[in-house]
Parts: sequence; structure tokens; C-alpha cells
Amino acid sequence: MALLPRLNRGPTLALLCAVYFGAGLSLASIGPNLSALAANVGRDVALIGSQFTAFSLGTVVVQFVVGPFSDRYGQRTVLSLGLLMMGLGILGESLSPNLTLLLVFAGLGGLGFGSILSSGSVLVPRLFPVRGTSALNLVNLFFGVGSIVGPLVAGRALAQLGSPLPALWLGAGLLLGLFPLALLAAEADVPAEGALNGSVPWLLVLLLGFLLLVYSGTEIALGGWAALYLEIGADMAPAQAAIAVAGFWFALTLGRGAGALLGLRFSALQVLLMTIILLLSGSVLLFFTVGNPTGSIGALLVLGLAFGPIFPTTMALVALTSGGRGTAAAVALAIGNSGGAIIPPLMGLVLSRAGPPAVALLVVIATSIVFLLACAVVIVSRRSQQL
Repeated sequence: MALLPRLNRGPTLALLCAVYFGAGLSLASIGPNLSALAANVGRDVALIGSQFTAFSLGTVVVQFVVGPFSDRYGQRTVLSLGLLMMGLGILGESLSPNLTLLLVFAGLGGLGFGSILSSGSVLVPRLFPVRGTSALNLVNLFFGVGSIVGPLVAGRALAQLGSPLPALWLGAGLLLGLFPLALLAAEADVPAEGALNGSVPWLLVLLLGFLLLVYSGTEIALGGWAALYLEIGADMAPAQAAIAVAGFWFALTLGRGAGALLGLRFSALQVLLMTIILLLSGSVLLFFTVGNPTGSIGALLVLGLAFGPIFPTTMALVALTSGGRGTAAAVALAIGNSGGAIIPPLMGLVLSRAGPPAVALLVVIATSIVFLLACAVVIVSRRSQQL
């Protein structure tokens, strides 16, 4: 590999945008494919929610090893292996003939996605130390673009081919196709020990991690179950519901763009508080529009807009409070990714047993917890004079 040209930081940023686009496309395609996956394995669709748990466990487990591994082999290697594992995992899920094999591939995909998240969250700020927050928002913006395309491809494939599975094949193919380029990505220098002054404010890091847990779990759950929620609660056709889910991801992408612009004028903490207040408002709207197609879609759009800036802004706060330490980022990601193992299967169970009104109430409770955690972050940061 030493004889091959390395990408500089500009092309590497473009590569990461493509990687996040592929990851967003793949993950957003899973929701419209839940019924197809259930048919493949011959199980009830509610049981397929366990694949969210397997996937999220993979993203959590990998955080415990990715730090030492990247110190030895570099972020480029972590990114490359992440692409390989996630691509094979998504492809394997789409072809699995039984639930056990589907869960195994979901776990493999989670290992890959966790590796991609970790490498991107560390590599981008190190390659762009001055404009790291803007660059990180840009990369996550492309995740949102992929999340829009995924459900659209699934809906189109369902209407034209009778199956939404081609959307998963497209995502897996893109991730695997980027693997050779990732081997040539620029490497990030580890900050000198002397550059990291002071101790890590672990209470703040933990609070931000738990905020990510509830937020990310709710976002993944809504993205995964929104199509079925609209089909059951608003009597929408599957193809129409898939398009509505694409609207949710489109709003999320707009939210990330808005978050980047707001970050030029307000502090990261102020941006976080503004978006969480909008998030809480969207959840209340969802609760009061159960059964109303237009109202439910409108609520999902508000929620998507509010979800958009939360992840990159929270990760920027983790970097700000910890002086850019990779260990703090790994801890926050490990806690945050746990949400995907808890809330999505819970939402699927609630949807199948109690129906859309209970799901809407669950979203209100989850966003209220996010708001309370954000308030706790404000209180602790003021007392410790952080942020």
C-alpha cells in the first residue's frame, strides 16, 4: 500500500461524505424493508425489531476496542474495516433465510457502523482542527442525504419490482465499493500529550452520552417504524408511507444544514437547546395528530428537522469539553449507541401491542428525557465553568 498515492485531507473529506451517504442510505432503507425481511425469515414483523438490538449492540461493543486498535493501526484502517463489515452485514441481512442469521449479520453491520462513526468523529476534527465542527456537520449532512434516498429507492423498488430489498443491495454495494478508496485515506495525527491540558469532565461527558442514548434510540426507532406507524395509524399505502419516511429524513438533513448555519452565530450548547425544544414540540404534535395522515406527516417533519443537528452538535460538545480526546468520544458513542438497542425494539413492541397512540406517547416521554438531560448539561457546565 505504500506504493499507492494517499489522498490528502480534501479528497478524504469527500470520501467520508460518500461513506456517510452510503451508511445513511443503508440504515434508512431498513425501515421500509421490515416486512420484506420478516417474510424472508418467516417470522412476525414485530420480532424483526430485534435486528435493531443486534445492530446497536455491535455499534456499542466495537467502541471498547476501536480506541486501542486505531492507536496501533490508524483511523484509516478502522474506516476501511468498518466499510467492509457494514457492507457485508447489510447485504447479509437482505439475504438471510432465518432470524438467527439475520441477527448475526445485523450485529456485523453494527460493528461496521460503529467503526465508521468512531473513525469519522475522530478523523474529521483532527484533519480540520480549525473548522472541525463545520466539517463534521458537512459529513453528517451527507448521512442525511443518504437517508432521504434510501426510502425513496425502497418505495420505487416496491412499486416497480414488488420488493424494497434492492435499496439494501444498493447501500451495501456502495459501502463495499468505497472500501478500496478508504485504504488510501489521509491519516490523522494523534494530538501531542502536552496539548491535552486538564482532566476530562466525565460527568459532562456521561450526561452528553446519555442524551445521545435517548436521542439516537428515538431517532432510529422513528426512522425504522414510521412507515408501519403510518400504515397502521393513518391507513396509508406502503409505498406512500415509504415516501413519507423519506420526508422525515429530508427534514433531518435540512436540520443538519440549519445546525451548521446556527453554529456560526450561536454556541454549540445554545444550538443544542434550541433544537431540543423544537424536538419536544414535534413530539407533542405527533401525540395530538394520531390517525391524521397530514398531521402525522407534519409532526414527523418537525421531529426530523429537530433531530438533525443533535448528533454532530453533541459530539462537538464532547470534543470541546474533553479537549478532543478520543477516549471521551468513544465513551459518549458507546453510551449513545446503546439507545438503538433499547428504544427501537421497545417501539416495535408498543406499536404491535398497544398501537400508534402509545407510540406517540413513548416519543413524548423520550423527548422529555432528552430535554431534562440537556438542562442537566447546562447546570453542570455552569457550575464547572465548562462550555
